[in-house]
Order: sequence, then C-alpha cells, then structure tokens
Amino acid sequence: MRRLPGGRLLAVVRPFAQGAVRSPVLLVLTALVPGAWAASAFFFLALTGSAVGTFWCVFGVAVPSLVVFPRPLCRAVRSLAGRWTGREIPDSYRPLVPVTRMATRYWWNGYDYQRFRWISLLHRWILTRVYDPAAWRDMLWILVAPVTAGAAAAAPLALVAAGAAAAARPGTAPLPEEARVPAAVLSTALGVLLLPLGWRATVLVARRLLGPSLLVRSTTRIAVLVQGRADLTHAQEAELRRIERDLHDGAQARLVSIGLSLSAAERLLGEDQAEVRALLRQTRENSLAALRELRELTQGIVPPVLVERGLVDAIRALALDAPLRTSVRSTLERRLETPIESSLYFTTAELVANAVKHSHGSAIDITIDRTRGGVAIAVTDDGRGGARIGAGSGLAGLTTRLRAFDGVLRIDSPPGGPTRATVEVPCASS
Repeated sequence: MRRLPGGRLLAVVRPFAQGAVRSPVLLVLTALVPGAWAASAFFFLALTGSAVGTFWCVFGVAVPSLVVFPRPLCRAVRSLAGRWTGREIPDSYRPLVPVTRMATRYWWNGYDYQRFRWISLLHRWILTRVYDPAAWRDMLWILVAPVTAGAAAAAPLALVAAGAAAAARPGTAPLPEEARVPAAVLSTALGVLLLPLGWRATVLVARRLLGPSLLVRSTTRIAVLVQGRADLTHAQEAELRRIERDLHDGAQARLVSIGLSLSAAERLLGEDQAEVRALLRQTRENSLAALRELRELTQGIVPPVLVERGLVDAIRALALDAPLRTSVRSTLERRLETPIESSLYFTTAELVANAVKHSHGSAIDITIDRTRGGVAIAVTDDGRGGARIGAGSGLAGLTTRLRAFDGVLRIDSPPGGPTRATVEVPCASS
C-alpha cells in the first residue's frame, strides 16, 4: 500500500480532527440554555409534583436567562465562527451611551434619568437587552439554534456514538447479531464523514441569524454614504482653500512682482540702462519661478502623466522619483475612470511617502491587481512595521478619500515589519 507523505496525511486528517473538536463546542454553546431549562423542568417537577407549578417555575428561570445569557453566548459563537472560517460575523448592537450626570444631578444613560448612578447603569443594561433589535435576534438564536445549528453539529457525533454503542451492545432486538457489526461500522463511518460538515452548517446558520439584519445593513449603508458625502465635501473645501492659498502666496505674488518690475523698467528706460537690464533679468527669473509654481500646483491637482498615460504609468513615474528602491508590478490591462484613477494615485503616493518617511526600510514593492469587483493596490515595505490607522501617519485621511468610492484601506503591519497596505476600490471598468 502506498503511504501518504506526512504533510498530505495531515491535510487529510485535519478537517476530521477539527470537526471532532468544533462540533462539541458548538453543541454546548447552542444547547446550554435549553438544557438548563430542561434540567430545571425536571427539578421543579420532582420538587413540586405539579405541572402548573413546574411551568411557572421554569418560566421564572427562562425569562431571566433570555435576558442574561444570549449576548455572551452569541458573541462567543461569532468569535469562534470568525476565527475558524476567517470571515468575521459582525454584530449590530446599538452603541452604549455613557452614563452622564446632568445639571439636575440626575444620571442619563441614553434611555432615562435616574437619581443614582448604579441604578442608571442597571437600567441601561436591562433596556439594551429589551429595546435593541440585535438583542431580540440573539434571543431568536437561543430558541432556534438547538433545532437547526445544534442539530447539525450533533448529527455526526450522534452517529459516531450510535455506532460505538451498537458495536459494544450484545445482539438484541431490534438488531440481530449478524447485523450489529455492519450497522455499527456504517453509522460510525457516516458520522466521521460528516464531521467536517456539521460545524460548517452551524456556522452558516449563525451567519444568517447572528449577522446584521437587512434593515441594519441598509441603515449602516446609508449612514456610511452620508458620512462619505460629508467627508468628501470637507475634503473638496480644504483642497480649494489649498489651491487658493498656493495661488495667493506663490504665483500671484510673483506676477505682481513682475508687473512692478516692468513698471520700474519702463520709468528707467531712457536713464539707466544697467538698472533696466537688472530689472528685466529679475523679471525673467520671477516669471520662470511663477511658471514652476503653477506647474507644481497643477501637478498636485491632476498629474499630467496620469491624464495622458493612465494609473499604472503614473505610479511607475512615482516609483522612479522615490528615494527608496521601488518596484511596480501590474495586471491591470485597461484604464479606469478618471476620478478613481486620481484617488488611487494620490492614495498610493501617500502610502509611498509614509513608507519613505516612517518605515526606515530599504525597498518598496507596489502591486496593482484586478479583483473580482474592482482593483486592488498593495504597497509593501521592509521597514520596522507598527503602522496603524489613526496613529497620526495620515492613514485616517486616506480612508476618508477612499470612502467616497466605497473603497477600503487595510493595514497589516506587525512590529518588526514588513508593512503591507492594501487599497481596494470597486470598479466595473477594471
């Protein structure tokens, strides 16, 4: 028999081992609260001996447990599902309003006023679990999970347990002795084969029930668009002010100086030829400086190479001017829309400038790739790492620039490096 190499054998066995560990964990998380209800029902039935008394006792246990346990249990399921699949399940809980003491000396918790701070905190804790729609979805998960996600996680384990029990039990009805071993082998084999699938089915149900609802996603999307529009308006206003300031302090001042020099030269034209030559020489220098400043200003608005040759060549020109060794690789075959090209170019320029200024590395690698829904640019340096959005490096401003195009910026920068900044923008023309 041909033996599998160690790596391939591990790759074959790993999904079954993962299922054997993850399915029991998910089964415990989904059956914890209903199991506690069932245990309390048996306890109170044995204690009271009355069905009506047992109902009210269990009801008294069930209602507080639906307030206390759903949120931590659902957070645990979200965390495990995100860690196991690499795709996080975002929650949609309403943000907590800090408990604040008002001028009336009462405490405001976002819902009501209370005289004492601890009562205000307690009310906020209770009301967030009553009025928050995400809390009701958590309660729905607690009720639905045992018969959906829990059943999917329990099925492979139940088949394996049934096979083991059939193999260990003597041949009695309903299984005769000659059918006991085949049934045990079949049940165990089927359970083992389902181990990699049971917990994944549970994760699919969790993603459907524990993720944000359609209403929450729509509301969040509207809020993001409104914020993006406001950020874009502020960015445009700041850009117009920058252009006005550069024109006023640079080219405009030089043009005024040229006019004054020409007026002085006109007055001295028949008197002092040497002075006239000096004024004309100074005027020529000022005109060249004004032209240079105007070119720099237009370069900051839209680089000519970007307009003429497109994003890839513009980034290659940017790499040639970088003080570090910079390489550019691209799989982009066609041009993008001009606003998107401009945003991606300036974002890349800012990332390269940050790498040169803060990374203390020796090389930068830029890749431009097509994605399923747009274009992605990754800027990687071999520096010291530690970059993060909001750390004062200008990365927060880049997220504002990209938000107008529904783009995202991701930073992977562990201490010690390397740093990889990835920009993704959806674009149908890519």
